[in-house]
Amino acid sequence: MKSFSLVTLTACFTLSSLTFYPTVARASWGDFFLGVGAAVGVGAIVNSTQRQEAQRYAPAPPQEEYYRGVQDGMNGAKYDNPRNSPQYDQGYEVGVQRRQQQQNNY
Repeated sequence: MKSFSLVTLTACFTLSSLTFYPTVARASWGDFFLGVGAAVGVGAIVNSTQRQEAQRYAPAPPQEEYYRGVQDGMNGAKYDNPRNSPQYDQGYEVGVQRRQQQQNNY
């Protein structure tokens, strides 16, 4: 019985010690290119966001502001006038009036 216990104990110790040896992490070229692709993707998203912010506050012709206001008003979009343009205000009011007229006609 003692030999069976000793063999069992030795086998258990040997098997359990094998799992504690760390394996060396090896990265493949695929892993490398996955990291590069992720970095490029994040960079593209950040650049796109910065470009959109710059365009949002860039000066625009009065006709463009008016037309954007009309479209926002007709589509029921929220009031969005980052440049504080009076043309956008006028266009938005016209768009809201047109939308209300369309709703009344149906």
